[in-house]
Amino acid sequence: MPNIKILKEPGFLYDLNFLFYAKFNTELCVDSLADKTQKESYAKFLKETLQHFGDISDDLYVFYHAIKNGHCFITTHYLDTYKDLFATDFNFEYFKSLLSDTDRLSQNLIRFYLYDLSEEELEECFSSTAKLFSHIKASAYSSEEKSRLYEFFIDPTPYFQRLQYELMEKEIKLTEYYKENYQIILDAHNNTTFEVLSKNVKEVSDLSFLENSEQDLYTSFCIVNKYYMQLFFITSGAVYLLGHDYVSIIDAIIKDKNHPPLEDLCDALSEKSRVQILNLLLERTEVTCKDLEKVFNFSGSTAYHHITLLTRIGAVEVRKEGKTIYYRLNKNYFDTMIAQLKVFSNR
Repeated sequence: MPNIKILKEPGFLYDLNFLFYAKFNTELCVDSLADKTQKESYAKFLKETLQHFGDISDDLYVFYHAIKNGHCFITTHYLDTYKDLFATDFNFEYFKSLLSDTDRLSQNLIRFYLYDLSEEELEECFSSTAKLFSHIKASAYSSEEKSRLYEFFIDPTPYFQRLQYELMEKEIKLTEYYKENYQIILDAHNNTTFEVLSKNVKEVSDLSFLENSEQDLYTSFCIVNKYYMQLFFITSGAVYLLGHDYVSIIDAIIKDKNHPPLEDLCDALSEKSRVQILNLLLERTEVTCKDLEKVFNFSGSTAYHHITLLTRIGAVEVRKEGKTIYYRLNKNYFDTMIAQLKVFSNR
């Protein structure tokens, strides 16, 4: 059995950005928990935590507002994307330096919010505000979302400056918070062996590929985002980002997996591209993100957006072989959905 190596920086950075995410998506955070009692206590915890760390400017909305798949821009383009650096160079200074490239930041924002555009259309948006605003207007976003995007792209510079300033301010406060509460992480790590982790999460994520390999399993714990669970496959193995209280919601996660909400599937199938991906998986059994880019002429961010959403709801499973990540249909998911849909049938 592999030993678990603990990493501080990824968990710290996800905590830092969670402060901003929670500000703009509090209701979504609370609703992610199944148990009503947990929701009430978690809502109180989030309110007290945000008060502790101080005000966050509404100017940061476009960076941290969650779109339909539950993800926000910063997490998608500046955290998850750099997973292969989690065990090496990924820290606050590196993260901050990525955000200092404002031209790339603007382009990535356009890619994130207009993920269904072709590369040619995206290039037009990069060079023409009129084209950009035309696509925003034609999008399915709400009036508030569109208004925020219009305001941002008229003059993004003050928003970039505000983002850098508030990240640095909160980083200082979170560093002190970690010093005062780091025992929480040590306790969580000491109670998390490979055997315990595998047993607890086997219904959620498969770690078996690590048992007879030379690859490593890393964990990085969050203090603020205490219920977080996310597995990242990296070149040298896997990184599990875990809220320090992840064990308390394992049963609820497994229950949700066994009884997935119908509305999640409906949202997924409402986008033609995702239906096409499911058909491709039915035809080929397994695909990579590169396959999706090639077959459908997707940009990398568009392919990642669609396959991540399908994976998140449980319709698609993930398998790692060496350095390559493969995606395949989760047929048990569709069996479960058929069983749920039967209640609307005469049969």
